[in-house]
Amino acid sequence: AVWKMEEVSSDSNGDGWPALLPTLLTLAFLFPAAIARRKMNFTDRGILPYTTKYYSQTLDHFNASSQVRWRHRFLINDDYFGRPSDHSRLSNENIFGGWSDFRKPFCPGPILLYTGNEGPITAFWNGNGFMHSLAQKWGGLLLFPEERYYGESIPSSDMRFLSTEQVLLDYVELIHHVKDDYGTYGDADCPVVAFGGSYGGTLATFLRAAHPDMVIGALAASAPIGYYDKEAWEEHGVNEYTWADIAAGAYAEAHPQCINAIHAATEKIDAAGPEEVASAFRICKGEDLKPQQSSLFIYALEGLPQQNYPYSIGHMPAWPVKAVCSTLVSALREVGSSSLISAAANVTLMAMGFDPSSSASCFHVPEEGPGNVPGDGPGKGSWGYQSCTETLHQFSSNGFANGGLREYNFNMTSAGKICSDTWGGDVIPNITALTDKFGGNKLGDGMTSITNIIWSVGLLDPWTGGCFRSQHWKAGKEERKRRGIHFFEMSKGAHHLDLRGHHPEDPKEVLGVRRKEEEVIRGWIDNWMAEITREGDGSNQQQSLAQ
Repeated sequence: AVWKMEEVSSDSNGDGWPALLPTLLTLAFLFPAAIARRKMNFTDRGILPYTTKYYSQTLDHFNASSQVRWRHRFLINDDYFGRPSDHSRLSNENIFGGWSDFRKPFCPGPILLYTGNEGPITAFWNGNGFMHSLAQKWGGLLLFPEERYYGESIPSSDMRFLSTEQVLLDYVELIHHVKDDYGTYGDADCPVVAFGGSYGGTLATFLRAAHPDMVIGALAASAPIGYYDKEAWEEHGVNEYTWADIAAGAYAEAHPQCINAIHAATEKIDAAGPEEVASAFRICKGEDLKPQQSSLFIYALEGLPQQNYPYSIGHMPAWPVKAVCSTLVSALREVGSSSLISAAANVTLMAMGFDPSSSASCFHVPEEGPGNVPGDGPGKGSWGYQSCTETLHQFSSNGFANGGLREYNFNMTSAGKICSDTWGGDVIPNITALTDKFGGNKLGDGMTSITNIIWSVGLLDPWTGGCFRSQHWKAGKEERKRRGIHFFEMSKGAHHLDLRGHHPEDPKEVLGVRRKEEEVIRGWIDNWMAEITREGDGSNQQQSLAQ
């Protein structure tokens, strides 16, 4: 069953990815509000409109006797499905164009799946312009399912049904439904390629690893899977300070006095009266500035380097880390503490995505985040629950004396107490859960059977420490080539920049990475098509998908 269409689309210029949405922690971002659906000619940078649909999804995929279902939201666009803009490449020998000549029904084109992660799925639509351009070129279908327990996809008040495995099986079931809905299942099955960034990249990797019959390949951008595999940290040059050190290092590199200015601002904020701080930061409730008055300021700075993009997005300036350092260092040179506090407040609100011109008169401090584990950790909310079960970040941070932004020492006992106090005594972090189920660093080291996957990483991103890189591959170059494994790095790239649409200010290396990714993915599809064409009747299709 499907609850039919509702709404709309997002901004069509590909530039509308404002700042960090605090309630989605440091990993999810807010895009412009949806506007009325419209038809238009889209350029390579164009963002296609979406239609919102709902599917009656299984609540518990591990209980065959359960009949309970829930309303699962997903976004879709079929404007170019079977109608590629790249007409010159269509022929019987190439992708899809000649299918109708010898097969009825036929597959119109590839399905490009975004593996929705922690946040409303509408927040991820505009930030994945690369997928939109591929859909236009290849006549593809865009499919963006929402992760359960986020946005409008709330299965139950019982959080025990929130797990990575349940999420993956949601996507498997939805793929079957969408193919069936378009009449492209069975003999006319269409290839699916998964895309994802951050935890979404983790999901794309796991979907390819655990369900290779469902997706013929995956692009996993900034997927920090290695951070969940602590036993392999030392071998991969990672320790508990890696994430926070990369974040602090961005400020040290941006300006030689930036760390000093941050330290001075922190001291001024903590020494000031609560009313002065609450007023400067436009806080709705002054008592929410905890555990220290400066915690929100540092929290905002920790999350900013992953958004260190080369062009302005909404209220976020180009190269925002450099802009923040310039603001704070200038304020440090002025007489009096009020200038530094005001500067710190302004950069905090900018980093947290608060629009001073909006109708909101004050800023609500997120309940979890400030003062917690760097990169976010256990607490209230859906991601807080996931941290309390599978995705806990065991991160610490160096204080100013050692070049860091704050001193924080991770403690498993303390983290476990937060979880049990928040979610009940039986909810405790399982720090090896994802590694045990899916392989951890063994995936990127070549020690599993995974094939057809791209792992990309931007070296400006604090999540880089947990991402797979080519130097750790152990199975040899020939095996890597045979299995279709690709690693791409961008020295001037922040968090999954390659997933965004083309922009004139994109560094050349990012443009090059996108070209290579497009070539690789196209190769996967062409190989799949060639195999299906040889088989003719599709009898060995499932086997070809898994190869």
